[in-house]
Amino acid sequence: MSDVEKIYAGPGIFVWGIDEKGDEEADAITIDLTQGGITFTTTTTYYEPTTDQTGTAPVDSISTGTTGAINFETPDMDFEKVTKYNPNALKVVDATDPTKAKYQITGLAGKKLPKKRAVIMPQGVSDPDQFIYIESVGIKFDMNAAYVLDNNRRLTISAMAYPSLSATPKGLLYTWGDITATA
Repeated sequence: MSDVEKIYAGPGIFVWGIDEKGDEEADAITIDLTQGGITFTTTTTYYEPTTDQTGTAPVDSISTGTTGAINFETPDMDFEKVTKYNPNALKVVDATDPTKAKYQITGLAGKKLPKKRAVIMPQGVSDPDQFIYIESVGIKFDMNAAYVLDNNRRLTISAMAYPSLSATPKGLLYTWGDITATA
């Protein structure tokens, strides 16, 4: 029978830079202000062979891979965080006045996204059974700088979850629950 005490709602917190014990790394990035919530979805692709006799109707479905996506918007305009996960983001500190700084985003191709383990935690919930640990995450960055009367600027976070080839089990995409549990 279902338990209504296990229905959860509320905002989430995203942390990029989690070690194998579920603790934050020294250079972890925490984003605890969101607008519109945090979503984590997975997408599995399939090869579906057909035969001449069945026409376009597949006779089987064979998994060819699974990736994940983490999407949210944040009003946290701390560009110092952006320089940690976006290889195209630069911080320039004035040579004569170190209190003056600017952030520059280049648009050049060919730079790989750094990848780290991340976690999505419900705000105010300390039960790790409710956490989603994503094994290998690269954060994609886009600005949404609207200057309007009834809205605020925000950063759009579209992170990609990749299967980790160095994890156990090999290809681990995510763990739901306490990451320290062992067999």
